[in-house]
Amino acid sequence: MNDLFWDRMIFEGISEESKKAIENMPKEEKSYKANELVSSEGEAIESVCIILTGALKATEYTSEGKELNSSYYFAGDAFPFYLVYGGIKKNFSNTYALKKSRVVWLKVKDLIPIIDNDQVFLHNILRFVAEYCCYSKLIIRCTQYRRVLDRLSFWLLHVKNPDKIIEIPNSQEVLADILHVNRSSLNQELKFLDTEGIIELEKKKIRVIDKEYLQSLL
Repeated sequence: MNDLFWDRMIFEGISEESKKAIENMPKEEKSYKANELVSSEGEAIESVCIILTGALKATEYTSEGKELNSSYYFAGDAFPFYLVYGGIKKNFSNTYALKKSRVVWLKVKDLIPIIDNDQVFLHNILRFVAEYCCYSKLIIRCTQYRRVLDRLSFWLLHVKNPDKIIEIPNSQEVLADILHVNRSSLNQELKFLDTEGIIELEKKKIRVIDKEYLQSLL
């Protein structure tokens, strides 16, 4: 396996024995076209995937078929460890490739014993799952604000680290979907904050200039 596979948080500091075991276990590297189905609702969770390139979108629906929630997973993420460690046996969402993507699938039954026998590996996975759950909670709280500007402000201050350069995930369209807002409205508010000197916006990168102003909106 190359650096594109190993260079991610869940593998940081794991033992050489764990790496060798993963290299020797059955794996499936697969490429998906944009909008191609990756996994289906109700499908048994037998494998987890390491996303090498691209992005995946998992969408949950109400019983009436209305879109309830969407989660995004980008290059560097692993999916769906939070379901495996939550004891969930079947997918409760349909997952698609947001754009052309390449992933490596690892069998859960082969991977879990390797994780359990490596304390660093187990710590990394639990941290990864905890961070994902915290992120999901923050997004839910973010969408409780009514105005687009307020949701954007909360995302900049609390979902992301306002003391570092913030990169828009994939595109403004994806960020709008994450925040459950209209893309044109999001673009309008980003331009407003940039014009007013509250943020600096350069392509897909944001630098927060005035945290106090953003906090005053919440």
